[in-house]
Amino acid sequence: MGMRVVVMGVLTLALALSPAAGGVADEPEASGVSGIPEFSADYELRRNNTRAARLTRTLSCDGAACEFRSEGRTVGIADLLLRGRIDEFTRFRLDGSGGLQPRDYSYRQRARGDNDEYVRLFFNPVSGRVTSRGDEEWESRIDGEVMDELLSQLRLMLAVRAGDTEMEFSVVEGDGEEDVYRFEVVGEETLEIDAGTFETVKVQRVGGSERRTTEMWFAPELEYIPLVVKQKRRGGDSYTATLTEIREQPRIHRPDQ
Repeated sequence: MGMRVVVMGVLTLALALSPAAGGVADEPEASGVSGIPEFSADYELRRNNTRAARLTRTLSCDGAACEFRSEGRTVGIADLLLRGRIDEFTRFRLDGSGGLQPRDYSYRQRARGDNDEYVRLFFNPVSGRVTSRGDEEWESRIDGEVMDELLSQLRLMLAVRAGDTEMEFSVVEGDGEEDVYRFEVVGEETLEIDAGTFETVKVQRVGGSERRTTEMWFAPELEYIPLVVKQKRRGGDSYTATLTEIREQPRIHRPDQ
């Protein structure tokens, strides 16, 4: 099992997202321009019932410029076998028309054996192009709201926070391909985890592969940061990422601050 699957397989919050017509692209609140929650939190990822990785995610802003960073490390048996880590960040701007404008994205995976991967993407809003300067070099034209994988995860969180019940997003992947993923709110649940008891909004991926289900629970009292993410493969492994610690309590940042 590769490091990217172990660490990212669940916490991609859908493994890739993207925006065709409609969706939440025109909702200012969903974009976070009227307020985006800065935070720092730790998650534990389990493969079946075994601890596999620890993940820290941090969102910080300075005016309209923001950075969302994710740092993953194997733990337990997975660490003995792989000794892997994933460092990932996306930098973007909050624009005045209700959107998140991606600027650059970096993904670096390192693990034992021949299991290294490096992706670097640069977004040019003027030319409408995205350029790769990682393991693969390419340039592609993008139309509309298209973003990197990590930013799309934040975009989903903000859409749920805005009250959207059906969502679709567009993401450009490391090989230059674009894809569309769809989600819907399916209810509310009370979850009790080690970090506490929370009322949550449950979101499920719709469409996609019938062999895999992805479910997410977002906590309103924590400004909708994800509390639990589960992915189950039919007849295969299950992955669960659970919030373990809030390093910095979510606080609302506005672009004019």
